[in-house]
Amino acid sequence: MKYFIFILFSFCFSDIFKGEISDIQGNPIVNANVFLINNSMGVASDKDGMFIFNNLTLESDILKITHIAYDDFTINVDISKDTFIKISLINRSIDYNPIVVTSTRSERHIKDVPMLTHVIGQEDIQRTSYSNIKEILEMAMPNVQMVSSNHGTDRVKIQGLDNKYLTFLIDGDRVSGEFAGNVDFSMIGLSNVYKIEVIEGAMSTLYGSGAMGGVINVITKKNKNPYWINSNIKYEQPIGLSPSLNMGFNKGIINYSLNFQYTTTDGYDLTPNEVGIYNMSLDENNSKIFNHRIILTPSDKNKFLFTFKNYSSRINRYDYFGGNLVVDAPLNRYKDNYLKLKYDYKISDSQNFKISFINEEYLKYYYYPFYYNSDNPLIINAEEFVNGSLKRNEINFQYTIQSSKYNRLIGLESYDENYSSFNIYYPDGSMLQESIFEGQDLTKTDNDISLYFYEERNLLSDNILSLGLRFQNLDQKNILLPSISYLVKGNNNYNYRASYSRGYRNPSIKEKYYEWQDHAGGPAILGNIDLKPTENNYLSVSLDKRSSINDFSVDVYRNDISNMISTEYDASGDYLQYKNYNNVLINGVNVHYYRKITNKLKLKFVYNLTDASSDSDEILEGISKHSLRLNLYYAISKKSDLVANIKYAGEKFIFDQEQDFVGAQSIKELASYSIADLYVVSSFEKTLLKIGLKNIFNYKDPGRFTSEILNNYDPGRRVFIEFGLKFNGKVND
Repeated sequence: MKYFIFILFSFCFSDIFKGEISDIQGNPIVNANVFLINNSMGVASDKDGMFIFNNLTLESDILKITHIAYDDFTINVDISKDTFIKISLINRSIDYNPIVVTSTRSERHIKDVPMLTHVIGQEDIQRTSYSNIKEILEMAMPNVQMVSSNHGTDRVKIQGLDNKYLTFLIDGDRVSGEFAGNVDFSMIGLSNVYKIEVIEGAMSTLYGSGAMGGVINVITKKNKNPYWINSNIKYEQPIGLSPSLNMGFNKGIINYSLNFQYTTTDGYDLTPNEVGIYNMSLDENNSKIFNHRIILTPSDKNKFLFTFKNYSSRINRYDYFGGNLVVDAPLNRYKDNYLKLKYDYKISDSQNFKISFINEEYLKYYYYPFYYNSDNPLIINAEEFVNGSLKRNEINFQYTIQSSKYNRLIGLESYDENYSSFNIYYPDGSMLQESIFEGQDLTKTDNDISLYFYEERNLLSDNILSLGLRFQNLDQKNILLPSISYLVKGNNNYNYRASYSRGYRNPSIKEKYYEWQDHAGGPAILGNIDLKPTENNYLSVSLDKRSSINDFSVDVYRNDISNMISTEYDASGDYLQYKNYNNVLINGVNVHYYRKITNKLKLKFVYNLTDASSDSDEILEGISKHSLRLNLYYAISKKSDLVANIKYAGEKFIFDQEQDFVGAQSIKELASYSIADLYVVSSFEKTLLKIGLKNIFNYKDPGRFTSEILNNYDPGRRVFIEFGLKFNGKVND
């Protein structure tokens, strides 16, 4: 058993024995069960990790400490000499009953939530070799696929759906940053992530529009030390360099943390270019994230949270001009300012009230550099212009009440969203770049208010029935979104779940009001004010079992989707317009498996079967029917693990609308592939080191010599290094 102990000595017997319990980072562990076997006494540790025994009669005893999230600890103690003890517990190899919050909007043990939930825990994150949220999601959802876009910007598909059909949360609250209709993954940094909760299935009852494909909740670290300074740097060329810093303090009622992450890459190219054209598989880019968080806890009943995040990214592209390679204008620049205010009031032990307010502004800029070799006298100085602005205000009220029989939640949610697009002009007043709204400086709006309800009922044999309902007043049209789940707790830790839920996604402002005649390199793009919301009926049945050495689940689902939104050419071929497609049906199976084979060897794998059908080839593109993720962990020593990752994605295809319109071959088949990584993770009290090889067999799409569209854009074999330093103040005795 792994543990560290420190014993302070006394010289005479005392009938008082006390101690302090923490994890290996020095964070106090609350509600640990502490036993003195011979004295037949037991207590629980308090919020500071402290425990105390009084009126002891025996001097020699066996101290045993248990906690569901940590390895059991046992030691012989001589109370005549040892009156105070400090103990550090080690996390279990798998926390088989962690606390989760996403599926019920409140804290529950994972075995008690009616919706099957998957957790990418702290140990998983510490062992990964990845620096962004998209790649780490493949640990729980291997079918995460990049799809080349006809609009010049890649998008991501997860389990057969564009990621705009999933809701991304940070600490339970929505992230709305927009990038070509999808979430900009680079704005969600990993350096301060504690765990990630993933629910595959319609969750619109609790989370509204966009949650019809599932919810991904990124939960950040809540450090309780007096102070901390943790730094980290990841090196993986040509993917890039990523340093980060997390620091803060905990003083009285104030907990403050600052998180900074910077990522930069020079980019790389896998495919040939035509003469005079310069295209990159990954463009040169960098991004910065500054995140400030203040938690005020003036009393046990009141807690205030203030979060402010500033994100910025810049993408550089190049092209040939006059035989020289120069920066190609316009260059894309993005910024996101995110403010969250949250108040949590504990009415009583059984009742709680929360209110949260979110203000977010996502800005898209065009940057025009100084053309030192240009004959155009109108562009004189480098300048940056705002082209688009998405502003969203969201407020949520939530009341919860629980008893031994039920848990009940009532919430009211309202949002107001504005999208502004602006023309960009030359100094002489002529048009340089048009607004996407008819070439005018216009602002389009969207707003909604909804009431939601959720209740869990404990039935016979500890089975749990949950019911949910959201009343959505969308565009003055009332929409009801029900959900029902039933959890049966079987023998030997088996759980059986059946769930039905209805989800929806409201058309975005762009999809409704887009009118961009100045679409470079392609036809005009037009919105459609008559678009209907995308709706789905999601049904799933699952079986799972969790223990300290074995954790697996099998989930079979059917996702029946209507009115999915995509673009289609008009009869003349002059423009693309957004439209609804009649029906998409996705049937699938998700298998998660963990096994502690020996004390040193552990296996984890996830398999996805995604079988989709539709009349639209565009809707079905980029979906691998079979995908697999395999992770092997071998303990070289108490401090070091050898990690092997294998990722497999089956064949898929890409659909070309333009070729389809002219009657040419529009389907491009992309072959299956697999990629393997091998590296070592060494974690010590103050340092972390990861080193190894990514893509050890140097896989590159064999079709890269003839096409710009690949099945995978991995640059090949490369060295990966990550180094971290941890300085944490100790909790006072």
